[in-house]
This record gives sequence, C-alpha cells and structure tokens, in this order.
Amino acid sequence: MGKSVREIMVKDVLTVRKETSLRDLAEILISRHISGAPVVDKENRYLGVVGEHDLIRHERPLHIPTVMTLFDSWIPLELPSSLRKEMERISATSVGDLYNPKAPTVTPDTPIREAVSLFEREDVDILPVLDSGRLVGVVGRGDLVHLLVTGDDLID
Repeated sequence: MGKSVREIMVKDVLTVRKETSLRDLAEILISRHISGAPVVDKENRYLGVVGEHDLIRHERPLHIPTVMTLFDSWIPLELPSSLRKEMERISATSVGDLYNPKAPTVTPDTPIREAVSLFEREDVDILPVLDSGRLVGVVGRGDLVHLLVTGDDLID
C-alpha cells in the first residue's frame, strides 16, 4: 500500500480569515512562498481555501454576457446571475469575497496518489488536511514536487 498524506503534510499551517484584505493575502502568499491558505473563523474552524488562482481570477477583466438582438431587443443568452457573480468577483476586497468553501480536502490517511489525482482533477493550489473536521495540516503542489526532487518513492 502507498504512503499517506501524513508523511508529507505541513503541520505548521498559516491560515487567514475572511476579513483579510486581498492585498494582505497577496503579500502573505509572496512573503511565505506559498500558493494558498486555509480560511478559518475566529474560533479557528476551517471554512475553505483561498489561493493564487482566486487572486488571478479576481484580476481578470469583466466578462460581459452574450446577448442576441431580435427586433431591436436584447435577449441575454446567459443567466442574469452570471453577471451578478462577475460583478461580485471584480468588486471583491477581502478573502471572504473570494475563498472557496467547497474546496476539496484530504485526511492524514489519504494516500498520496489520491492527493495527486485531486490536484490534477480539481486544479487547486493546496489541499487542507482535516482530521475529524479539524485542520491539522496542508499539502501543496510544492510538497509533491519536493518528492520528485528528492527521489523519494512516497507516491508508490
């Protein structure tokens, strides 16, 4: 049987709160050389994840919904909620506006091979490691790259 996430997870996890500004988040990610951080509430309960993908997506230009013209009328070809979501995205000012509450998580006993699959399938920056709902660590893409550099066979 393969090795588990427990063997590569970072246990000293930097977390952010929903109130953290996007500028502060960017500075934290840059200064700590990390690609994402778990979001926790005031009682340190896990809420979700925010990362570089979210900041980059935030900076994308506004997508104007496609419309069709018929008899001098505009008929939207997308739901009005998609424009509302786009407006929320570009007006975001804090982590609470951008974080992903449905980001995938793993447990300490999750096989590393399964974590690799999650990174590929979900296109996430980090995988929070939860044990009985409590945040106990995090695995980043860099942790997997480190395995390749060291020649460690933990994935098998």
